[in-house]
Amino acid sequence: MKKFGIKKITIKKIAFPIVVLLIAALVVVMRKDYDFISLFNDMEALKEYILSFGNLAPFIFGVIQFLQVIISPIPGNITTLAGGALFGFWPCILISSISIILGSIAAFSLARIFGRPFVEWIVGRERVAEHLDALTNNTKIIFVLIILLPFFPDDIICFVAGVSGMSWGFFLLTMLLARPPGLIVSALVGSMGLSLPVWVWVALAVFALIVLLAYLKVRNIMAKRK
Repeated sequence: MKKFGIKKITIKKIAFPIVVLLIAALVVVMRKDYDFISLFNDMEALKEYILSFGNLAPFIFGVIQFLQVIISPIPGNITTLAGGALFGFWPCILISSISIILGSIAAFSLARIFGRPFVEWIVGRERVAEHLDALTNNTKIIFVLIILLPFFPDDIICFVAGVSGMSWGFFLLTMLLARPPGLIVSALVGSMGLSLPVWVWVALAVFALIVLLAYLKVRNIMAKRK
């Protein structure tokens, strides 16, 4: 076996619990009396859905945050806003950070295990080709900024990273450092609504300006690589 190779038996051992976890999560949240995907077009309907599970509502919120990384149509910002409104800032941050980082790890793992054909089936061939070049040309800063900035498909890029040759160590470090900032902003806005103190609005404006400048920089870099 090669130094960095993985035996088939090891792949099966890794893949089986991930697939079982995903299936179980889907069974739990996709109840027949709800049109699951359409919930994410209406925050009040999403909040009602989560609360319908009673004492299990925080757990269900975590499951949804986990799944929104895997299921592309689910917008992560909306779910975090809803979580902030329902559970408050700190519980939302805790649940969201754990769930979304675990979801990112699951996406990366599935891509590493099943390869590019699987990722193209999940994400689409054109999207894989579009993002893979940037991740395989020694531009790790691109990956960090894509995860950090709200305008980029950060969930999709976790799948693509899995087939880019990126190391586990760099991926995990990026998730731990770059995932939480966006969640903090969404949870803060969700927990406090529009009645934010002046200093928070100023901080958000500065953050938005930094994000915009970084976004334009990344777009320029990616455009040059096409």
